[in-house]
Amino acid sequence: MDAAEVYLARPPSDAIEAQLAQRINAVIGTLNPDGSIHLAFVLFLWEHGKLYFETSSITKKARNVAERPTASFAVDGDGFMAMAEGRARIISGAAADSINRRLRAKYLTAEAVDTVGAAWGTVDDISVEITPTRWRSWSNAALGALGRAAAGDLPPSEWWRSGEG
Repeated sequence: MDAAEVYLARPPSDAIEAQLAQRINAVIGTLNPDGSIHLAFVLFLWEHGKLYFETSSITKKARNVAERPTASFAVDGDGFMAMAEGRARIISGAAADSINRRLRAKYLTAEAVDTVGAAWGTVDDISVEITPTRWRSWSNAALGALGRAAAGDLPPSEWWRSGEG
C-alpha cells in the first residue's frame, strides 16, 4: 500500500460531504498572538462549502478570528479524518442567530432547540464561518486494512493496550 492511500492529499468531495453531515464534533484551531495554536472542540454546521460554529464573542477563539482571520478544523468520523484550513470571519446579529439555530437543530431534538438551544443563545452571540482553502485527510480504513493484512490471525480488538496503566 502506498502512503498516498492513507494520507490523501485531497479527499474526494463526496467523502468530505458525508463526513461533515455527521453529528460529530470538530476541533477548531485559531492563531494566538504569539503564533501558537488555540484548539477547541465545537459542534458545527456545514453548509454551502463553509463550516460554521457558534460561540461567545468573548472567547479566545472569537478574539483570535477577529484579530487574525484564519482558522483550521478537523473532523474524525468512521474511517476517515478530514482537515481543512482557510479564511475565517465573525458573523453577528440576526445572521448569526439564524446560523446558530440551524446548527443546534442538527444536534438537538426539536423540543430541545426551543429550550436548551434558546438558553445557549443567551451566551453564544456569534457564529464563526470558515471557508476552506486547503484540505488534508487521513484514512484509518486504509491503515486498518494494511494492519489486518499484516496481523494475520490477531484481531484488531487485540492490537491496542487498554487505557489503564
